[in-house]
Amino acid sequence: MGPSGCPRIEQRLNDEQIDHDSVQKRTVRVLQQGVVPGGLAMGTSYSVAALLGSEITGSDTLGALAAVGLSIGQSLAGIPVAALMARRGRRIGIGTAYAVGSLGATCALVSAVTETYALLVVGMTLCGCGQAGNLAARYAGSDLATDENRARSISLVVWANTVGSVLGPTVGLGLRSLSGSSEGGSGFALSYVVSITLFIVAAGGIIRRLKPDPLLLIADQNKTLIRGPKFSDLGLILSQPAARVALLGMMLSQGVMVGVMTVTPLHMRDGNQDPLIIGLMISLHIVGMYAFSPWIGRIADRISKELLIGIGAVITALGAEIASHTDAPDATGHFVGLFMIGIGWCSSLVAGSALMTEAFPPEVRVATQSTADVLMTATGAAAGISSGLAVEQRSYHDLAHWAALVSVFLAIVAAVAVIQNSRTRETGSQPS
Repeated sequence: MGPSGCPRIEQRLNDEQIDHDSVQKRTVRVLQQGVVPGGLAMGTSYSVAALLGSEITGSDTLGALAAVGLSIGQSLAGIPVAALMARRGRRIGIGTAYAVGSLGATCALVSAVTETYALLVVGMTLCGCGQAGNLAARYAGSDLATDENRARSISLVVWANTVGSVLGPTVGLGLRSLSGSSEGGSGFALSYVVSITLFIVAAGGIIRRLKPDPLLLIADQNKTLIRGPKFSDLGLILSQPAARVALLGMMLSQGVMVGVMTVTPLHMRDGNQDPLIIGLMISLHIVGMYAFSPWIGRIADRISKELLIGIGAVITALGAEIASHTDAPDATGHFVGLFMIGIGWCSSLVAGSALMTEAFPPEVRVATQSTADVLMTATGAAAGISSGLAVEQRSYHDLAHWAALVSVFLAIVAAVAVIQNSRTRETGSQPS
């Protein structure tokens, strides 16, 4: 065993002349092949959760609460998954997260068959662990990357989410249609059978093929121990100027994206828009979130990442403001606005993830990355829950306008960071 607890096979690989470029490319490819079924499993589960919950209880509110369980589970699982990765590596950590997701889908399947609502809530919360695995995968793609290709490596793993995010609702709701003759919750059973299978495929692929483990390999090369998360990690993040901007970028962009996205379909429905049009809007928004990530990653590796966070914030602000000035019966403004919000979110996520990784040495990266992700997903969950109340008390237009102002604030913070970095380079001093 090496000093980081690395398996001997990985020690031998380190002793030999490893072609790091080949290992890195294979690592990203294996992670993509895990994220595709993992994301599709998550999307399939999530797309029918609210409908199943409503079918069981007769309450749309309880149905929505069941679906929110996925976001809650994602936040709760971030720290345990990171602790496992610190001890056993990315391969075991991400693979276990997907395996827990399959257990959650199994609970949801039993819930559909027995029409037990509590099991659905538990199941969706456990499915959220699978999404935590998807988030961790993007950081795994950066473990062996260099400063020249770190953002692009992250973006290529993020890009793999496109398949699951776009097709997940189609698969889940399509399978429900195939079960049209089934009454009650049992009509959703087939969707969760497919979800279970996909989670298992994702877990098996990562556990079997993610070798050498990128985290254990870099720990062995640096002769260091990877430590798990601590409560003090937030203070560690806040003590680093670059990490502060990265954290704020990921949190605020997530909150704006989830908050506006949650209520836009309801706003369009109030305008009597066709469900097909609403579905196309959601799909276009998801395309904006993921499809362009490889190009965004290339840009992030060539310009200041703080600058890209600011650019993403400006794009998000423009998208939110366009949506805020769009009436419920109109579709064009929602299409354009949500598409721009998706692109802006992706810019902040890719640049912020790379910046967070670069800010710390390998031994604490897992801890700080997981802390940032927990705060990011918690912000999104809070925004999703509160957005409905904001619309109910004020209006959709006000909510989207507030989201634009939050994005403007983020753009200002990023601009200040860019100016400070420029002055630091000129004077040769360290930013505070």
